[in-house]
Amino acid sequence: MHSHPRIIGFLAASVVMGAVHRRLSSSGSLFAVLYCLPFTLMHELSHLVAAFLTGGRPSSFSIWPKRVGGGWVLGSVNAVPTILSAAPTALAPLGWLVIGYYVMLLWHSRPVWVPEYLIVVVLYACSAACTPSWQDIKVALRNPFSLILWVGGTYVAILLWPTMGSTAGWLQNAQLCIRQVSDVVCK
Repeated sequence: MHSHPRIIGFLAASVVMGAVHRRLSSSGSLFAVLYCLPFTLMHELSHLVAAFLTGGRPSSFSIWPKRVGGGWVLGSVNAVPTILSAAPTALAPLGWLVIGYYVMLLWHSRPVWVPEYLIVVVLYACSAACTPSWQDIKVALRNPFSLILWVGGTYVAILLWPTMGSTAGWLQNAQLCIRQVSDVVCK
C-alpha cells in the first residue's frame, strides 16, 4: 500500500501543485487572491488548531487579504511560540499532505457515488493548503529546540508504532529507542 515510488510521486506532485498555487496567490490579481481564499482558510485553520492544541495561545486569526508592497498577505494567525508550540504551529499546514496522501490511496476503493473529479479537487486543495509560507519556515527555524523536540518525538513514535499492540513489545522498543538516541547524543 505505501510504496516509496508512490510516496515520492505524491510529494513531487504536491510540491509542483503547491508552487503553482503559491505563484498564483502572489500574482497581485484580486481574482487570484479570491480564488485562493478557500485554501488560505484551510492553511490558517491548521495553524490555529495546532496553536490551540499545543498551548500556543492563539490571539488573532485573519483570512482577509491585505495588500503589502507589490503582493498580498492572504491570512495570518498570531500565537505565542513556546518550545512545545512553535514547530507544530508553524508547520501545521503540512498535515494537509497526510490527508491528501490518504485520499490518493483511497482513489480506487472509493464508493461508486464519489466522482473522480471530487478526489482531484480534494488533492489539489490539500496540496495548495499545505504549502508553507516563508513566515512559517522562519518561525520554525527561529525555534530550533521546538523543532528538535517534535522531530525527535516523531522519530521515536515511528519506531515504536509497529509494536504498539502489545505492552511488552512497546516497552522493548522504547528501551531500544532510548539506547539509540543516547548513542547518537553521547557520541
